[in-house]
Amino acid sequence: MTVDNSEQPEAPKSRFTPEAARQYAQAARQRSEFILSRCYGLFRDPKGEWKQIRDEETTIPNILIGYVAPLAAIPSVCDLIGSSLFNHMLQVEPGQAIIRAVIYWIINIALVGFLGILISIIANNFDAERNDLASQKIAAYSMTPAFLSGFFLLLPWLWWVSLFALAAMVFLMYRGLPILMKAPEDRALGYAATVTIAAMVAAIVLFALSSCMTSH
Repeated sequence: MTVDNSEQPEAPKSRFTPEAARQYAQAARQRSEFILSRCYGLFRDPKGEWKQIRDEETTIPNILIGYVAPLAAIPSVCDLIGSSLFNHMLQVEPGQAIIRAVIYWIINIALVGFLGILISIIANNFDAERNDLASQKIAAYSMTPAFLSGFFLLLPWLWWVSLFALAAMVFLMYRGLPILMKAPEDRALGYAATVTIAAMVAAIVLFALSSCMTSH
C-alpha cells in the first residue's frame, strides 16, 4: 500500500530567500546612510543636528544597537588590523586577538550606556532636567568623534589623533546638553567636562580589567 503524496508534509521553506536578502541589504544600506548623515551633521552643524536628535522618536536599545554598535566596532577592528600589519606579529594568538577585539567592542557599547546613565543621574547637580532617553542620546552621539578616530589605529603611530577626538567629544556634548537636557549655557561646559573625565576613568578601568582577562 502506497502513501498518497498529497498527504506528505511539505518541507520547511528556507528563510534565506532572495527577497529576504534584498530586504536585509536595503535595511543595512539605510542604516549606513543614517549613520553617515548623522556623523556629517554633527560636525557640520552641531546645534541644528542636536535639535533634530531631540525631536526624534526612538528608544535606548535602538540607539545602542543601531548607531553605537556599528561605530564602536571601528576602533576594535582597526586596532586588530593595524597591530597585525605593523607589529609584524600579534602578541597573542590570532584567535585570542579576535576575542579581545570583540571584548573591546562590547566594552565600548557598555561605556556609552554607562555615560547615558551618568548624564541623567548628575543632571540636577548642573541645574539640568533628568531625562534617561535624552541623556542616552547625548552619550551616544557625543562619542562619535572618539569612535571615528579609531580609523587612525590602522596606523598605530597616529594614536595622538585621539586627543583631538576627545576635544571634539567635549565640544559636541557641550553643545548638546542645553538642547536635550536643558542645562544652563554657563554650566554646560562643566557638565560636559565632568562626564568626560568620568568616561576616561571608566574606560581606563574597564580596558585594564579586560586586558588582564585576555592575557591569561
